[in-house]
Amino acid sequence: MAIAMEIYEKIRYYHEHTDYSQRKVAQMLGVSRNTVKKYWEGQTVPWDRKPGSGRKNDVITNEVRIFIISCLEADKTAPKKQRHTARRIYERLVSELGFEGCEASVRRAVVELRGRISNVFVPLSYEPAEAIQVDWGEATIVLAGVKQKIQIWCMRECFSGDIFVTAFYRQNEESFLEGIVKGLEYFGGTPRKIIFDNARVAVKEGFGHHAKATDKYLALSAHYSFRPVFCNPAQGHEKGLVEGLVGLVRRNFFVPIPKISSVENLNAQLLEYCHKYRNHRISGKSMTVGEMSENCGGHWIPLPPYRFDTSNTIQVKADDFSLVKFDHNKYSVPYRYSSKTITVKGSGNKVRMICDGDIIAEYERDYRHNQTHYCLPFPQIDKLLCGCRDASEKAWY
Repeated sequence: MAIAMEIYEKIRYYHEHTDYSQRKVAQMLGVSRNTVKKYWEGQTVPWDRKPGSGRKNDVITNEVRIFIISCLEADKTAPKKQRHTARRIYERLVSELGFEGCEASVRRAVVELRGRISNVFVPLSYEPAEAIQVDWGEATIVLAGVKQKIQIWCMRECFSGDIFVTAFYRQNEESFLEGIVKGLEYFGGTPRKIIFDNARVAVKEGFGHHAKATDKYLALSAHYSFRPVFCNPAQGHEKGLVEGLVGLVRRNFFVPIPKISSVENLNAQLLEYCHKYRNHRISGKSMTVGEMSENCGGHWIPLPPYRFDTSNTIQVKADDFSLVKFDHNKYSVPYRYSSKTITVKGSGNKVRMICDGDIIAEYERDYRHNQTHYCLPFPQIDKLLCGCRDASEKAWY
């Protein structure tokens, strides 16, 4: 009977602490509406059994069903060779509930309930600015006339439902870290914890709650003062809010397939989408997302003055052709920097070349191999070079 109490406890919890209907609770727990109705207000308890008439009961009562369901739920976390058989459930029913029906009726009920039972999770609740869930998604776009896949970085504040979405070419460490920093700047502060799965871009070793973050993710979390939390394997409900966001963005923003000229343009549109989402009212909430996000204002951990460098940074000597190698490709710099040591910063979508503190070249990052990119027009670099003494110094080659 102690295990059957779990179902009873959940029914009473939903009655006292949520606005869920009896129908919804019955669906969530995998029991009949009559069972929920019976225990809804606590006027009937499962351990108070009425004396029987002496006739053997082959009918599976709600009490028996609750007990069987609790056994099947317990099996989800039990070793494969230590799970309930129908006979073992029958034996426990006899010894623990005084069941007087036949074993065949229990076997039929077990088969039926095994087919129906689904994962049931108690919804999590959060305080303002307590947690942000993050996740990756994938969508198709037409970029400069070419159809291709793009990676969607999604963040959701768990109290208000406020969202931040941006796009990257790849799911790598620098994109992951850059996405977090941009999201925190959008929200205006840092939560106490960030919840993510076990993706290799964040986890050095281990799984779930025993996972260890990569060195750079640990450094970022220390700098912004949040605790990195990892989900257990195959437990998507632990970050269900953001998984729902991935689907929401894909179904709404990316339908029909966007035709865009650049990733910068795409991200500008995604940012506008995030701002508009603050006018949305989530079902069951009395305030809009934006109104709830304002309640988080005084709860955020302030952002540090120094912006964490999320780039993949290396130093490379430019060759005699003024080419610099980074991540399997070559990028050109102005000829006067040939044979000089260049600092290369690779972010999720950009590659920047820096010398003596100045940006001397910038490119869209290319994730292919063995490509060579020569100087492209960059307004910010033209502006940088406007201080040259004569026009010859502005020539790149």
